[in-house]
Amino acid sequence: MESEYPLLITLGCLLILSPLIKSLLDRLGIQALVGYICLGFLIRLLDNQWSFISTASDNTFYVLAQLSVVALLFRVGLKSHTQALLKKLPDASPIWLGDVTINLALGFVAAYYALSLPLETSLIIATALSATSVAVSVTVWDKTHKLNTQKGQLLVDVAELDDLSGVLLLAILLAIIPVLQGGGGEILTLIGITTSIALLKLTLFISGCYIFAHYLEADFTRFSRDIEESTTAMTITILGTGLVIAAVAGYLGFSLAIGALFAGLAFSRDPETVRTKAKFTTFYELFTPFFFIYIGMQMDPTGMSGAFGISVLLLIVAVAGKVIGVAVPALNSLTKTDALLLGISMIPRAEITLIIMHQCTQFGENFIPDNIFTAMVLVSIATSIIAPLMLRPLMSKK
Repeated sequence: MESEYPLLITLGCLLILSPLIKSLLDRLGIQALVGYICLGFLIRLLDNQWSFISTASDNTFYVLAQLSVVALLFRVGLKSHTQALLKKLPDASPIWLGDVTINLALGFVAAYYALSLPLETSLIIATALSATSVAVSVTVWDKTHKLNTQKGQLLVDVAELDDLSGVLLLAILLAIIPVLQGGGGEILTLIGITTSIALLKLTLFISGCYIFAHYLEADFTRFSRDIEESTTAMTITILGTGLVIAAVAGYLGFSLAIGALFAGLAFSRDPETVRTKAKFTTFYELFTPFFFIYIGMQMDPTGMSGAFGISVLLLIVAVAGKVIGVAVPALNSLTKTDALLLGISMIPRAEITLIIMHQCTQFGENFIPDNIFTAMVLVSIATSIIAPLMLRPLMSKK
């Protein structure tokens, strides 16, 4: 029993430190995830010195990280209103398609040709770099009172589409990488068959979510609210349902992230549920830090020097990909200055990027070596810091 005490002490300290770190970094204009990752890396350094993280403790952090993934993607789905997005597709889709295409291409070229990484690793990096963390830039837009403008809403729309496409690309990636690992002469045929099966299973899963959202969700939510007579209890029930849906996606060969995203989308169409989403804040802030802390714990201190050079190259690609991929298509509807602002606002890579890297670690160190994983975490940190620093003077001047 005494062996559990170090774990409980560690978790207690993390629960104490997490809100303090968030509050401090918010005042400095830095995303809290930067502090959480650094905190996890500090735990790794201390563990290397004193070896206090047991196998049971590591498994606990892993489970908490998985719950964090569900919380992160459920919230993304809950905030993504599919009907509203469909109406805005004509304006947002050209920018979104240019953004995703350019970043996939540049990410793959940099990884496969410049860094001479394996095909599987290059595909993972390209997919991870195609995502965006709009929350980093939204704060700047909001503080300058430009978030509710047409350009601010366009930023949010493109970023939401980025999140959705990133998670869907992850589903395809998880399906084809095992085929690439197997090799063989008929690899293209196998990839085609595997991708088709994955898309069929994904279609069936989405259809199930659609049926639940349109025919069962409203009655289920109303029943939970009437029986439990508490919005907090109803929120717990909804989160439990989201976890079940996410686990079903895992059983189908997808990731928890994909299931959690569509679980959030299933509940997002119900105005009654959306009005209670403030109740999700407590659960979100409780679980979310553990994902980034766990990411920091996976960074290898001995490989930092080898990861730094790789991260510089990938950072250049990450910045250039968003500025070119977003700003150029945006010139059709925006001025040069506004298109550049939109491109810079899309630079940050955080939640979805790290979730893609985290979910793909299941394939082993052959495809996600420690230095590559650490390099992508450094890119995530750097882009989350650089974008606001670039945006603030430009937004203030404008």
